[in-house]
Amino acid sequence: MKFMRKFERYLSALFLFTIITLLLTSYFTFKEVINSYNKNQYQSIIPLFSIVNTEIIRPLNTAFFIANDPLLIDLIDQEQVSKSRLLTYLRTMSIRHNVVTFLALEKHDIDIDSNGEVLSLSSDKAEWYHRLKAQEYTQFADIGKAEDPHLFFDIKLFNARDEFLGFAGVAIDLDHFADAFSEYRERFGFELIFVNEQNEVTLSSNHLMKTESHHRQDEIIHVNDLDWYQQMIKNGGKQLANSIIAYSDGNRVISQMPLPALNWRMFIISPPASEQQEYWTLFLTRIGIFLLIIIVLYSVFIGVVDYFKKRLVESSETDFLTKLPNRSYLTWKYEELSCEHDNICVVIADIDHFKEINDQYGHVVGDAALQEVARKLEACLRNEDICGRWGGEEFVMILPDISSEQAIEIIERMRESIANNAFSHSSMSQSFNITISFGLCHKNSGNQSLDNLIQLADTALYQAKSKGRNRTEYVK
Repeated sequence: MKFMRKFERYLSALFLFTIITLLLTSYFTFKEVINSYNKNQYQSIIPLFSIVNTEIIRPLNTAFFIANDPLLIDLIDQEQVSKSRLLTYLRTMSIRHNVVTFLALEKHDIDIDSNGEVLSLSSDKAEWYHRLKAQEYTQFADIGKAEDPHLFFDIKLFNARDEFLGFAGVAIDLDHFADAFSEYRERFGFELIFVNEQNEVTLSSNHLMKTESHHRQDEIIHVNDLDWYQQMIKNGGKQLANSIIAYSDGNRVISQMPLPALNWRMFIISPPASEQQEYWTLFLTRIGIFLLIIIVLYSVFIGVVDYFKKRLVESSETDFLTKLPNRSYLTWKYEELSCEHDNICVVIADIDHFKEINDQYGHVVGDAALQEVARKLEACLRNEDICGRWGGEEFVMILPDISSEQAIEIIERMRESIANNAFSHSSMSQSFNITISFGLCHKNSGNQSLDNLIQLADTALYQAKSKGRNRTEYVK
């Protein structure tokens, strides 16, 4: 939740920064239209800035989500991993977020993406992996795959022991960027050059889809080697706001726009304003429309942020298999409920002999059993109760404003409902019964953490297992 509030503040600040930049641009362009500034160029910043940032923020957050998914990290940290499970996960994330997703795993010597391409890390195409691994940074953004260029976000993966596992990330097809840049170049007559934080040219509008200057190739072009950049530094570009710079040598106008999400800069090289004076006859009439569009854009922007924030929260706080809240959500929800209620019961439910179910019937049936148990657990609870998956075959329930006797009555009804209904699956010829052991503890005063209550409930669960399973035990 703290991350989401920070995410919202950053996006609002970014949009506010964009508006201020546009207003400053319009002011200085109008003031020095004849001698210095190119009004046409600054009008073009609006759609360019929107395209670049809109298509960066969403996939960047997707890359971070994948790299920090605890279920994925647990999976790839195992000694052996199923390629089909990795591919299913990557394709699910790819379809959900409309990007190419990939994993490059050190222990398993595999580079796999959602398109089904699988490489060994020792292959020539995986040269980038070893280069990035050797660097101290934990995240990278660059252009890759010269034959079919994509914008890559590479995030280093670490397990709970802070051991390096490999890379996770996403890739975005740049075709739509190429179409947009081509349209704006024809309309405004400018060129674009993108530069990373090492002052390396990553791509330009001249060969946008054919760049060889990225982290998967050895060819590197530094912006310092370009004549116009040397002249701009030598003569001093005019500082407009923060790191936005405008410079004119009489033959062209060069502007620099930061791209904070990538730590890149975008240079816009335009003809001088004297060659575009026909546009200025429309300035006064268009400024009113421009301000109206800003208001509309802001409203749309807030709506889009709220939409993606909701989707991101749901995705990051929901267990992928059972669709129940995950451990992160349960921890946050307990803190909220503990401030509102003195009486809270915490229950741990553990499926009896679940390993035998997996061994005898397979993981597909085991997953289906987890889903069925999740549905029945949730169906037996009150509206105000919370049920989530704690991990493996364990579920945790938080029951606020309830006595231990009432909680035991609910849990017993739940246990009997599950035990008395046979479970069947389309892949099986016969059904079988599932039983669950429950451990329960009660908080009626004091500031007890969820971890402490889980420990008590776990003790009760151990007693239930020791006494033959398929029962409920309570620890005071």
